[in-house]
Amino acid sequence: MSTALPRFMSPGDTVLVPVTITNTTNKTASINAKLLTTAGVQVAGSNTATTSIEGKREGRVLFKLFAPASIGTANIKVEINGLGEQFLDETDISIRPASTLQKLNGAQVIPANTAQVLRMNTLDFIPQSLNYTLTVSRNPLLELGGQLQYLVQYPFGCTEQTVSVAFPQLYFSDLSDMVHTQKGLQKSANENVAEAIRKIKMRQLYNGGVTLWDNESQESWWTTAYAAHFLVEAKKAGYEVDRSLLETMLNYLNNKLRNKELVAYFYNRNLQKKIAPKEVAYSLYVLSLAGRPAVAAMNYYKTNQKDLALDSRYLLSAAYTLAGDKASAKALLPGSFAGEEAVASTGGSFYSDIRDEAVALNALIDAEPTNTQVGVMARHVAAKLKGRSWYTTQECAFGFVALGKIARKSGATNATAVVTVGGKQVGMMSGAPLQLTKAQLNSTNIQITSKGNGNIYAWWQTQGISASGAYKEEDSYLKVRRSFYDRFGRPVSSNSFKQNDLIVVKLTLEKTYSGTIDNVVLTDILPAGFEIENSRIKELPGNEWIKDASNPLHTDIRDDRIHFFTNLNGRQTFYYTVRAVSPGTFTIGPASADAMYNGEYHSYHGAGTIKIVQ
Repeated sequence: MSTALPRFMSPGDTVLVPVTITNTTNKTASINAKLLTTAGVQVAGSNTATTSIEGKREGRVLFKLFAPASIGTANIKVEINGLGEQFLDETDISIRPASTLQKLNGAQVIPANTAQVLRMNTLDFIPQSLNYTLTVSRNPLLELGGQLQYLVQYPFGCTEQTVSVAFPQLYFSDLSDMVHTQKGLQKSANENVAEAIRKIKMRQLYNGGVTLWDNESQESWWTTAYAAHFLVEAKKAGYEVDRSLLETMLNYLNNKLRNKELVAYFYNRNLQKKIAPKEVAYSLYVLSLAGRPAVAAMNYYKTNQKDLALDSRYLLSAAYTLAGDKASAKALLPGSFAGEEAVASTGGSFYSDIRDEAVALNALIDAEPTNTQVGVMARHVAAKLKGRSWYTTQECAFGFVALGKIARKSGATNATAVVTVGGKQVGMMSGAPLQLTKAQLNSTNIQITSKGNGNIYAWWQTQGISASGAYKEEDSYLKVRRSFYDRFGRPVSSNSFKQNDLIVVKLTLEKTYSGTIDNVVLTDILPAGFEIENSRIKELPGNEWIKDASNPLHTDIRDDRIHFFTNLNGRQTFYYTVRAVSPGTFTIGPASADAMYNGEYHSYHGAGTIKIVQ
């Protein structure tokens, strides 16, 4: 017997389940079939069927399954009785949302010796899909728990992003473990650091530079400096770093400093000037941090300060301090981080106003931790991070590392906290951070009482699937659209397909912005009835009708989705093929496009349902 099921289902899906039964005897068999399920799915119609199968022949019975509004894993069992014997076929199937889970989080400060009520927001999440956690700590960084979680659960893996995930975990592995809600997918801090070192080594070119993605032939200067910075810090933290790997990267940075080019820099919304690339000062800082100051280049830019952006002057000053020349450092250090605000860049050195001040703050803490600017800049960075609904991996990584260093230097307190629900104590924090789960809390209405000489910091997250299935469809500087074709290029005008059809999926991406938007990720989440057949459309026989296929920088294929990564400087089109494998009615989520280094640039469009018929 063989039961045909899709690899997963989504809430609201209906699937036809054919069960093929082979009679290997010479006798005609009267078959009684029964379908049993656990709570994750329901049988639509009868869960029993009968048929008669002649000897040495096959027969089939048909059932229908429905996925209600819940997520998790369901068990499906088919019982076949015939010829005095019983046969069982058992399958586990994942029930996952058609689009990503919605997540909400918030933070609260409980002053010393006070009690506060904390209420978690759950919107209209389906009760069965709802999950939540509460973390309580003495560490003020917990106010930025959302930003740290964004890092440790970041889904993509270019070199910059991999390093950004690992960098804060050199110092704050305990908190990163606390805010990671996808426990089944969680990697330890040591694993993330080791993975970052492995990817850096794998992506290094012959000249010492490091690429953003696998199999690229062009290195990224900023990424190389960033990776070298991480390796220097990882080595200090006790991790094993290949000496030749780091040395060749530092040599690459030295060689890049020979070129005294100037590039366009956009700041204060609509102003522009020519500056030395931001990679220059960052490279000088990293080289000094590694004990290899490039004094000649440092002196050149000390003489030509007009060519440096505001954050670059902080980095050059720190490079001089680390090299032992405090007089030059003092002369270069700006009086305040003010008067120049970068317009966010989606490529190159990935700069933004938050990232630049966080980079400068981190360098100042390393070089002169008692400088009076440290407190002011720390408040700026923290306020900007807390005030944003989106951020880049660069902003989060540098912000968290810089603020974390300050938090560590501020000294420990003896503050304790008691967490109660309905007057009953459910947890106590007296040292290490406390994390409480939904099972422990059993409520989103909580009271926290603090005692001692310091503040208590609480961070919560709820996640679930909206009962209405609503999502925000919008085009913000980007525009993504999805359409379907048969293998010969004829448009499929309806959302109805025949089982076993080969379908060409076309994703078009445009921008409503005059400049180039770098590092865009285009994501298409498949409905349960489709399976990816081939992402390499050029290998499809009869594909001559496809004239406008773009080449992505990188493609990431998973069981239930595909990601294309690209730099967008005009209209681009991506194709891949799927097979309609399971008959039924299925929910399809929106196609999405996001600029990974500027969340303001995004597009979500095209959710609905598809039908696959036999």
